[in-house]
This record gives sequence, structure tokens and C-alpha cells, in this order.
Amino acid sequence: MKNNPQGAAAGNLTRPHPRGKGGRLSKKITLTLLGLLLVAFSGGNVLPVLGKEPPSQAASQEKELLSGPVNYDRAVQLALRQSPYFTKSSLEIEIRKLDEKDSRYDLIPPINFRTQYYVNQPTISGVKNKPYSLSFTSNNYNPLAAFFTLQARKMFTQMAVLAHLQIISDGILKLGRMFLEMEALSQDLSRQRNLMALAQQNLDYFKNRVRIGAGTILEERVAKQEMAGAKAEMDRLLYSQKHLEKRIKAFIGLKPEQTSDLDYKEARRQVTGDFKADTASLAQAQSRSYILKIAKLKRDLQAYNIMVAKARLLPSIYLGLSTADPLSTVTSRELFFSVGLEVPVWDGFKRFRNISRQKTIQRQFNVESEEKALDLADKWNETQEHLRAAVVGRNAAQAQEELARLKERQNEIRYRSGGEPLPVFLKGRKGLVEAQKELARKNLECDRAVLELRFLSGDLGANYVDAKFWQD
Repeated sequence: MKNNPQGAAAGNLTRPHPRGKGGRLSKKITLTLLGLLLVAFSGGNVLPVLGKEPPSQAASQEKELLSGPVNYDRAVQLALRQSPYFTKSSLEIEIRKLDEKDSRYDLIPPINFRTQYYVNQPTISGVKNKPYSLSFTSNNYNPLAAFFTLQARKMFTQMAVLAHLQIISDGILKLGRMFLEMEALSQDLSRQRNLMALAQQNLDYFKNRVRIGAGTILEERVAKQEMAGAKAEMDRLLYSQKHLEKRIKAFIGLKPEQTSDLDYKEARRQVTGDFKADTASLAQAQSRSYILKIAKLKRDLQAYNIMVAKARLLPSIYLGLSTADPLSTVTSRELFFSVGLEVPVWDGFKRFRNISRQKTIQRQFNVESEEKALDLADKWNETQEHLRAAVVGRNAAQAQEELARLKERQNEIRYRSGGEPLPVFLKGRKGLVEAQKELARKNLECDRAVLELRFLSGDLGANYVDAKFWQD
């Protein structure tokens, strides 16, 4: 036996290995893997909800905002905190951040643990192995593809943030339109009350004429019908005001049982702010446009997609750490490390065609970006033309209102001097009220055009939204 080299070799192979070294190595690797898993799972749980405060703090701030009249500024703040119209896009940011975190962890190759136990282990002559095996293996790993994928996921997150900001700007614009309309309805209600008072005076006048025999029943019926029409218009305005108030409360996230006093008396000043339409420029609108920024990010993102497609041509790396196979004649319980490459040989040239596909998509995004810029320029010019037309219409309505005021004054003088009957005086006053209502409608058109221009310039969103709040 001493002169038998095979026996010596067999004796070396069958000699039990000290347990401490392999056991300590296996334990260290196991603890390292468990630590990575804990970090990964904890990282997914500590991600904060964007745009949200702690419940106690949010409740106190909401109570403070509702403590007095809710003007446009307060309504915007409430909408940013609790409006359901902004929730979906804010949650999309969270999803994109989770995707980005997944890609960040993909920079480290995923490791799988596998154990195998042989219930009926075959007997090998002269060898006594453990009936189980342990192995740690990694999936195919392409470091360049993982890096470029991470950069692409970061851009997806940025696009989600910009899309959320665009939705917020659209919501602020919608809220501004509703406040302007509420102010206009309030003014219409005040003037309609004046018309009802004039209609009542006209009806009383013809009733008296019929009573004394100087008038006809037909004149009285006409006066009654005018009074009924004035009441119907009053009911319509009240319904419109109530319905619009419900829409505003629903938009800012107030529950039906919550009461709030909407302050829309100075809506025009609140909504337009210090914005000067004559100083706004298309260049400013282009530099602030979230849509153009998203289009640019799409072009940059596609450049990374092209790099990812090229990186797919490179070999993939895989790693392994395992014990010896129980079916082999090796009895060592050490963990053996292995590394290898997987080289793509034939796939019908799909990877090469994917590079061409991604380059074609990049050209599509370039065309889309130019199209978005042209659309913004067209909308900007259209809004400016609308504003100029609204200003011209407002000037004409002001002239008509001044003319109606002069005629009303003229008819009043004639009526006081006995030259004209009461219906002529009431008709002149009614004409003045109608001219004032027309002027109010033209003012509303002008204010809405200014608000639209402020929105396109980016001044409206920048005044209420801090983009850094949604970014790291």
C-alpha cells in the first residue's frame, strides 16, 4: 500500500477536509447574500410617497387652508395636496423610481442559491460522499447593458416627473378658468337682479294702467312674460353657479360633507397675477415647456437604447460557487468557484436588426420633437391672435356700454321732466344692464386668453410648482 501511488492519491482524496474552513466560507457567503436581500427589500419599503406629508402634518395644513375663505391660491394648494386628479401621475413617479432601483441593483449580477439532495445515492466503491450539494450561481451578466439600462430607467423617471408637472399645470389652468367663470357668474347674478327689479317696475306700471283703464291686458301679459323670463334666467345663473362650485370643490379634493367658502371676488387678479402678456415670448415658452423637455428626454433615451442594443452583442458573464457533485469521486466539501462566458452564435441576426430598429425609432423621436415645437409655436400664435381679438371685442363692448349709459341718462332726464313715460326710461336702463353684461362676457374672454398665454409661457406652473420637490 505504501508503494501504490493510486492508493496514495485515493487516500488524499478520501481524507476528510477540516470542517471549519469550508463551513466558515459557506457561512460568510450565506450571510452576505442575506444582507443583500435585506438591503434590497428594505430599499423598496423606505421609498417615500412623493408629494405627501405625514398624516398629522397634512391634516393640520389642510385645516389651516380651510380656516378662512378659499381663494384661488388656497385652492391650488389644496389641489396639490389632495386632488385625485394629480394622484395617478404622482404614483407613476413612484413606479418609475422602483424600476430605477431595480436597474441599480442589476449592476450586481443576481445570485441564486440551489441545494440538491439525493434520496437514493448510488454507492461508489471506496468513496463516501455527502448525499447533498450546495451551489450559488449567477444569471448571465452583461455589465455594459446593465449600465445603459440604468441610465435609461433614470430618464424614464425624469419623464414621469415632467409628465406629472404637465398634468399639474393643466389642472391649475382648469382651476383658473373655473374661478374666472365663477367671478363672471357672480357679476351676472348681480346684474340679473337689477333686470328683475326693472321688470317688476315695468309690470307694476302696466298693472296700474290696466286698473285705471289706460292700458290693455295684452300689455300686462307682455310685462308678465318679461318678468317670467327674467326669473328663469336668474334660476339658470344660480344653478350654473351652484354646479360650478361643486366642480371646484371636487377638483381640489374636498369631500361633500366638507364646507368651504370660495372667495372668487378678485379671481381675475388672483389668476392673472403680475403676468404681462406683452412681455411674454415664444422663446420663454419653449424653454419652460414640459412637453418639449419630455421630447428631448425621449431622444436622449433612445441614444441609450441604441447603446443597449449594441451591448447585447457582447458575451455575457456567469459566475458559480458550488460544492462537489455527490455522484463524483471527489469528497471535498469546499466551495469551488467558477467563471464563464456565454457568446451568442446564431439568432437570425436579430440583435443586428434591433440596432437598426432603435436607430429608426430615434429618427421618429427627432421628428416628433420638431412636431411638438411647431405645435407649441402654432398654439402660441393662435393664443396671441385670440387675445388681440378679445381686446378688440372688449374695447367695442366698452364703447357700447358707454353709449348705453349716455342713452340711459338721456331717457332719465326726459322721464324726470315728463317728456317720456316710465317704460322708455326702464328700457334705457335695461339696455345699460345688457351692455354691462356683454362687456363682462368680453372681459371674461380677454382674461381667459391672458390665462392661456400665461399657461403656455410656463409662468403659471412655475409660480405654483417647484420642480425640485419631485426630483432627487
